[in-house]
Amino acid sequence: MILPGSGSVDERPKMAHNLTYHSENTPETDTVPPDLLRVVLDCATGFIGIMTPDGILTDVNGPAMQTSGVARGDVIGKPLWDCDWWNFDPEVQKRLRAAVARAAKGEQTRYETEMRIAGDKRIVIDFLLTPHRDPAGKVDFLIPSGIDLTERVRTEKLLRAANESLQYLVTTSPFGVYVVDADFRFALVSAGAQKAFLNIEPLIGRDFAEIVRVIWPEPFASEVIGRFRDTLATGKPFRAQSTEEQRKDKPDVESYDWKIERAMLPDGRQGVFCRFHDLSEREAHSKELGAGEARFRATFDNAAVGIAHTASDGRWTLVNRKLCTILGYSEAEFLGMTVQDITLGADFGNDLELLDQLRSGAIAGYQIEKRYVTKTGATVWVNLSVSSMRRSDGTLDYCIQIVEDISQKKTAERQQRLLIAEINHRVKNILSTVQAMASQTMRTARNLAAFRETFTGRLRAISAAHDSVFQKGDTQADLADVIRNQLAPYAASGQDRLSLAGPSVQMNAACAHAFGLIIHELTTNATKYGALATNTGHISVIWQPYTVEGTRFVRLTWAESGGPPVKRPAKTGFGSRLITSTLEHSMRGSSRLEYRPEGLTAEFTFEVVELENA
Repeated sequence: MILPGSGSVDERPKMAHNLTYHSENTPETDTVPPDLLRVVLDCATGFIGIMTPDGILTDVNGPAMQTSGVARGDVIGKPLWDCDWWNFDPEVQKRLRAAVARAAKGEQTRYETEMRIAGDKRIVIDFLLTPHRDPAGKVDFLIPSGIDLTERVRTEKLLRAANESLQYLVTTSPFGVYVVDADFRFALVSAGAQKAFLNIEPLIGRDFAEIVRVIWPEPFASEVIGRFRDTLATGKPFRAQSTEEQRKDKPDVESYDWKIERAMLPDGRQGVFCRFHDLSEREAHSKELGAGEARFRATFDNAAVGIAHTASDGRWTLVNRKLCTILGYSEAEFLGMTVQDITLGADFGNDLELLDQLRSGAIAGYQIEKRYVTKTGATVWVNLSVSSMRRSDGTLDYCIQIVEDISQKKTAERQQRLLIAEINHRVKNILSTVQAMASQTMRTARNLAAFRETFTGRLRAISAAHDSVFQKGDTQADLADVIRNQLAPYAASGQDRLSLAGPSVQMNAACAHAFGLIIHELTTNATKYGALATNTGHISVIWQPYTVEGTRFVRLTWAESGGPPVKRPAKTGFGSRLITSTLEHSMRGSSRLEYRPEGLTAEFTFEVVELENA
């Protein structure tokens, strides 16, 4: 890779060794370990890279390449604007080059831009280009980073569309409608209401009380102002029929039927809707305005992700239907809680830290994966995007939270990790078994031909035993047959190596498959460390069925002897965990292992599913 400040190219990308940080209060310069930086970079979900002041990319985190489908060789050593992420549009490249030039002079640059990912798809990111200075104050490299805003931009576009629809509905209405916001100022005025305010310029944004006193004389003006303030404060509607008054601003007597109601405005705060009309127009106008309010709520409630407004202290103030579905709480229950109330304890500290940064203005928003606790007590993983809405003085007003349920994704990731671990364990077991079988056969074979014949036969037997566990066969199997299938490869050394004692026990395919896994693990362990690791070892298996409240169970003992001395392992291996997990989750059973010097003894109890008479 090209290191910051040099023109040489290394054979493989790696973190720059001279990445340091310092502060005015700390004269010493601390070096960040390269391995730690690599871990931090590859744990980040967004795009993070390192580049020289002239724009040459020297390193980039793994998720950025995985999302984009590019290899390191495709981007390392190239100007950032020529990489596949940006080279689809000359204007995007031009803007990026200008940003690099400013950053090289020490200016941090941030803007929203499009980025190309795998499949020639476009996403919108919050792009940040930060210069890094060496102890002497010289810019020695640049740090480009980006966070995916695509879903947030889409959701905000829907909310803006709903707001615009509401404004369009009100302002173009032929009926008399106007809206006073939470700050007691005119917010919207319909076309049908304009004639009532022809003498007032400008109107939007003006103080409502001031305008009322210009239009109406006392005491009527104070009465109207008081009615509006009361409705805004208490939510109590008010209606006056056939109000007739002399205008103050012109020599006209006007009569209105008017009604005021409090409603939530698109900014998330309460406002007052005033509708004035004659009695014949009232019903039609109510339907028109109601449709606009329903449209706004429908857009919010029918979003594919959870959307909420939260106050600066974390209280839920507005939630949509999807969020209620994800977490199981009703809207009323949400409004009585805080974000902290339903956050998993392990994630609580991180939430508070980010909220503090949001309040202080250190960050405008953030995106994290975290866990919530549902109403039923279950844990649900979510991808949380939080953006801040601020008042005119810069203080935090409220937060918009976008909540995406990623529980299925997390479950799939855990299952994938478990599957990889199990495959790795199986391969090691097979290799160890073959190695042990070869050693045993060599000790007893008279010549090479006899070794080949005996060893080949045992390999075939091992293969057949493996198939009996990992392939579903008949719908029913006998417990003794399952045991014999697994131990058949070792019977050739002498039938006295294995003794089975117990009545016939029939089990269905699922139960036989699970039980076969357990015997397979015990056999593999005996081959490597126990009775089957020598030519003189012996395994005894005894079982007895019994019934508890109509359910059939089996108590089985596996005892080894004649093998190498046995001692308890220092740690629990994957095979032991697999036995315990299979018994508990697939067979409603339990196990107890004793590591006696003369050999392992294992006792199992488990349910026999769908037992049929032989």
